[in-house]
Parts: sequence; structure tokens; C-alpha cells
Amino acid sequence: MLPFLYFCSMQSNQEKLVAHYVELLGLNSRSVSSEIYDKLISIQAELISIEDVITYISKIGQVLNTEDSDVADKTAELIEKIEDETNILIHKLKFISSTDRPKVLALDQVHPLKINDSPFLQESIKIAGGIPVLDGGEADKIILIDSSADAFTTVPRLLDHPAIASSKAIELDQIFIMTKPQFSHIPGYDYLTELESLAEIFQPKYFVYGHEGNDWLQFQLK
Repeated sequence: MLPFLYFCSMQSNQEKLVAHYVELLGLNSRSVSSEIYDKLISIQAELISIEDVITYISKIGQVLNTEDSDVADKTAELIEKIEDETNILIHKLKFISSTDRPKVLALDQVHPLKINDSPFLQESIKIAGGIPVLDGGEADKIILIDSSADAFTTVPRLLDHPAIASSKAIELDQIFIMTKPQFSHIPGYDYLTELESLAEIFQPKYFVYGHEGNDWLQFQLK
């Protein structure tokens, strides 16, 4: 059986990611042997691109297949779903020029200002139809990754930053709060949900998945 640490609230991000995919592949995490668990934890999980995510799921499936022969089919189904949904995004946005792709500034907090520059999120922004930027003055849209109640009280403090205050994002009220807990905090976790949420924000004419109000909200400063 898995060590108690695996089940407690002190799980590492790697443990959470493993548990997530074990469940998506139809297995009960508690039934996985400690030997298999150790192999799963040892799998490299530096995920940035869609290819990284697919490779990681494939490796998880290969290890788990020794525990349950049905896992191979479930792994193939999960990979196919992720590839298909991601390809839909990419195909719909294929002919959208760079001028129609908003420049996006991602923030982990407003005060003090902390910009999220993780390679995984930057790549996700590109797939979802945006252009990641690190300069607040360039932002057409701003996303704040903060699921706490305090997020709504801190957003007005964006105006304390001159570059951001003069941006198109502020001028056009294009400020969005990612209310989904730990959004993009664990690369690859809830991959499709996060991509879909970003696509709804960046390209609302093309994508409506129903995540608004559940995983993100628009904040009106004016």
C-alpha cells in the first residue's frame, strides 16, 4: 500500500499529478502497490508542451498496465481525447493573425506585483490564442491567478503600477481572475480545462466551454 504521506494534505506537486492521472485512468490510488507508486513518482514530469503531456501520460499508462491490463486502452482513450480537443483549438486559431491574438500578462499576485513567467503557462497561452508578455504596458488582457477571496480586493491596486495602468487591458476592462484553485500551478493537471478557460478569455468569439463563473471571472474596474 502507499505510504500515509501520499494521502495527506502535504502531497508534493508530483504526487498530486500522479494521483490525478491514476484516477483518470480508472484506478483507485490506494490500490496501487508501493513498488508501482515509486516508479510513477520517478517519471520525469517537467511538462511544457502538449507533446510533453502526452509523453508523460503514456509513461504513466505503461507503468500502470502491469497493475491492470485495461489501463492500456484507457491510456489511449485519454491521449486521444487530449490530442483531439487540443487540435480543435489549434485548428480554429490557425488562421488568426498575430494582430488578432491578445498580448497577455499573467500575474500570481498584484501587491507586490508578481508576474508568472512559467514556460508551461506561456506555452498554454500560445495554444489558447494569446501572446504571452512580461511587460505590463503591452498587455491587452491581464489574468490574475488567485482563487482566494482577497483577489477581488487587490485587483484595483493594478492602478498603482504606471505601465499597467496605461495598458489596453485596463482601458478596455480586460482583467480576468482565474478562480480555479491552483490554476496552472501543477503543469499538466486538468490540462484541457485550463486550456479551454484561457481560450474562452482570449478568443471569446470562437470558444465557449462554460468555464466562466466556475473557473474564471472578468473583473470590472470601471
